[in-house]
Amino acid sequence: MVLNMLNKIISIALILCTSAYADDTPQYTHLEIGDEAPFAGTLFNPSATATLIAESQFNMSDCDLRVEYEVERTSARYQLQLDLLQASYDSLDERHNLLMDIKDEEIDTYRTLSLDRPNKNNHWWLAGGIVAGVSLTLGVLFATQEIQQ
Repeated sequence: MVLNMLNKIISIALILCTSAYADDTPQYTHLEIGDEAPFAGTLFNPSATATLIAESQFNMSDCDLRVEYEVERTSARYQLQLDLLQASYDSLDERHNLLMDIKDEEIDTYRTLSLDRPNKNNHWWLAGGIVAGVSLTLGVLFATQEIQQ
């Protein structure tokens, strides 16, 4: 864990403190007071190292929190849209079912009415149709004969 964190700190430090030279290889060493540095570079005291580690951890936690917030926010927005669409679907389905019930009820009512009072006057309709047809034919015949004379 400490070695992993130390690698992260070194990586961040190298990224932040890179020089313009492409052939620089990263180097790391521990020094005690009075020791000579084996290479030129930046030396961090324990307080600066702790600050660098704390900032790195804070930035990682901050990034994780922001990602989690955005994921939850997006998830909530899509869940709201899904809930709204589901409510719309449910209301349309209920409306459809009510209309179908009304239609079925009306059909049953008309069926009952037609079976309760069947039309027993069919012979009168037939006779009326024949009389109307014959009268119309005779009327047309009479009118054409009058026009010819």
